Amino acid sequence: MVSVRAIYDGKTLKLLDNVKVDTPKKVIVTFLESEDDALEGFAMNRIAQEGGAFDFLEAEEEDIYTDDHLKVKYN
Repeated sequence: MVSVRAIYDGKTLKLLDNVKVDTPKKVIVTFLESEDDALEGFAMNRIAQEGGAFDFLEAEEEDIYTDDHLKVKYN
């Protein structure tokens, strides 16, 4: 999946980045309130996907707690 910025003028969708597409693709279009929102959301999404800050959570040695460690159990 690739996200790119674009402008929609009511008739056409103009991509702001070059995208190489060889075959027809399905797309999702999200209309943002302002360009500032787009850049902030894009940056946050990219950091979450590519930053690696939470990669350690996938490590088996980090999975040290069980339900027996809970003081209160909720159903």
